[in-house]
Amino acid sequence: MTDSQTQQEAYILEQSFEALTRDGVRSFTVDSLSQNLGMSKKTIYKFFPSKEDLVDKSVGYFHGLIEKKLKRLIETEPNPAIQFVKVMEFIMGHISNVSIERLADLKNRFPRVWEKMETFRLARRDDFFHVLSNAQKQGYVRDDVDINIIATLYMNIINSTFQPEFFLKNNLAPTDAIHNFLKMISGGLFTPSGNQYVNKLFNKEDL
Repeated sequence: MTDSQTQQEAYILEQSFEALTRDGVRSFTVDSLSQNLGMSKKTIYKFFPSKEDLVDKSVGYFHGLIEKKLKRLIETEPNPAIQFVKVMEFIMGHISNVSIERLADLKNRFPRVWEKMETFRLARRDDFFHVLSNAQKQGYVRDDVDINIIATLYMNIINSTFQPEFFLKNNLAPTDAIHNFLKMISGGLFTPSGNQYVNKLFNKEDL
């Protein structure tokens, strides 16, 4: 919840996003949300004048939660090699909760909201640069790679390739695709000392 949001508004956004994730944007209505919340539509429309505005703000609310979680992950884990994989596992965990068909529906019905989602993903480039730069300084990432270029390539490849239509066309599960992409990238990016941490996390072993 931001400083400008009331508790009631934040609650609506939280429940709205859960409904969007569960039911999909096509089945999501202000009527059904009103019934689930035990709240009048008038109250909801007081904060969000249209369905698109509600969807937009709900996705934005979720983005805010992700930012806080990523920041906390990075702050509480001193090893940047482990930071990298934990952040990716966190992202994969959230992706696994949303069906590709529903993401495709969101992209088709609310392209403006989808553009904001892409902007948010690309903005995570600085997060990855920070993590990988620290990993390189500590000897976990090869010193012959340009982290500035790697971070830019990494996020743009994910943003451009990992679209709903890509997964549907190739019959791929997002978590499997991203997991294998991460293994491919980390294999050529990290040093042996970095990969000893990365591989343990891939194998779900305790450090």
